[in-house]
Amino acid sequence: MSDINGRYLTISKLASISGVTKHTLLHYDEIGLLKPEFIHVNGYRYYSHRQSYILDIINVLKKAGSSLHEIKGFIQNRNTSSLIELFNQKHRELEAELLRIKRMQDILQNAIQMTKTSMETLRDNPSIEECEMEYLIATPLEKGDEEEFAVKLSEHRNYCEKHFINHEFPIWALISKESYESSTFSWSHVANRIKAPILGDRMLIKPKGFYAVMDHKGSYESISEACSIIKKYIERKGMKVCGNVYVMDLINYFSEMDSDSYVVRVSVEVTDY
Repeated sequence: MSDINGRYLTISKLASISGVTKHTLLHYDEIGLLKPEFIHVNGYRYYSHRQSYILDIINVLKKAGSSLHEIKGFIQNRNTSSLIELFNQKHRELEAELLRIKRMQDILQNAIQMTKTSMETLRDNPSIEECEMEYLIATPLEKGDEEEFAVKLSEHRNYCEKHFINHEFPIWALISKESYESSTFSWSHVANRIKAPILGDRMLIKPKGFYAVMDHKGSYESISEACSIIKKYIERKGMKVCGNVYVMDLINYFSEMDSDSYVVRVSVEVTDY
């Protein structure tokens, strides 16, 4: 027995020097990924020192994101070419993960800043403001009701994530000029602001120009109230609507449980008659 202990590693010893648990090694045995060199009549599992290198391969590839199924296939057929191919694949996957992490960091940082600013500077009454051009990544809606909006919001988020589109945190919604003027106030797009233009038909431009702007506190269902207030304000100013309506979340369901505490900024593009 002493000779065996000198030439082989017990499961406890291998687990200790490799930084894994005995339970993990038992699982690897069960799935055929790393079986003991032999099992003694007393039931003890023994591993060769060579097998500690196999365990090192497993640990490295797991940290690189490989599944146990991928690792098993590589170990059973490994050679220099397959190593290069696998490492290139994992390198590409890690690069994509870095992009995803950087994108999410930017979104969260923007969310922090935007939420803090929104708590300090709310526009309770309509006013005319000159705004610079802004770019939006947008997903169109057909019916424009709340049910479709929820579905399209999920689709929109998945599209942006899949294409690594860096956008700001607040959700935007658009109301077409025709819908606004007819007082139906149905959504035409769900969107997010982006810092620079991108290729593709999902990019929209919020034109540079004058906008009637107001911050509205209340549920999404009550946004029509703000739209009506702004419409009357535009009429009193002797101006007319010349473009779409842009609704941007300032405080929403991420930070408030009570929908009556939501705050949105409504901007209506206007011009003189």
